[in-house]
Amino acid sequence: MKKYIDIICPVSGQKADENIARTTAIFTVLITAAAFLINSYVIMLLLAADFAIRAFSSGSASPLKILATQIAGTLNIRNRKIIDAAPKKFAALLGMTFSLLAGLFMIAQLPVLAAIIASMLIFCAFLEGVFGYCLGCIVYTIITASPGKS
Repeated sequence: MKKYIDIICPVSGQKADENIARTTAIFTVLITAAAFLINSYVIMLLLAADFAIRAFSSGSASPLKILATQIAGTLNIRNRKIIDAAPKKFAALLGMTFSLLAGLFMIAQLPVLAAIIASMLIFCAFLEGVFGYCLGCIVYTIITASPGKS
């Protein structure tokens, strides 16, 4: 007998535009790749700070969110898809953790660990940016699923 896990995302009263989140995710891929090409832990720590702004506030002060919003306006992206913000906040918390760890591993001269963590961040952001598939909901479900539920 197969067990199925229902995807349970955290729910909040805040809303987010999925197109803005996807655009921000593409920026995350590009910034993380650039940080490794030029070997800059500073960029990774700045990215962690941007994720922290999005995770712990409305995100209105996030430079990446501001840029994504301006680009969406410039490109006249009209197909706004409004979703609950809580899964995106959870994903931002994960992104903050990944980018902070990658930056710290770069500082500690542990390039293999930094690359592994950064690759995980790039993979997750790529899935979100290109396919609109947010792993935050899946991770949240796994963490919060109680044993014995089917």
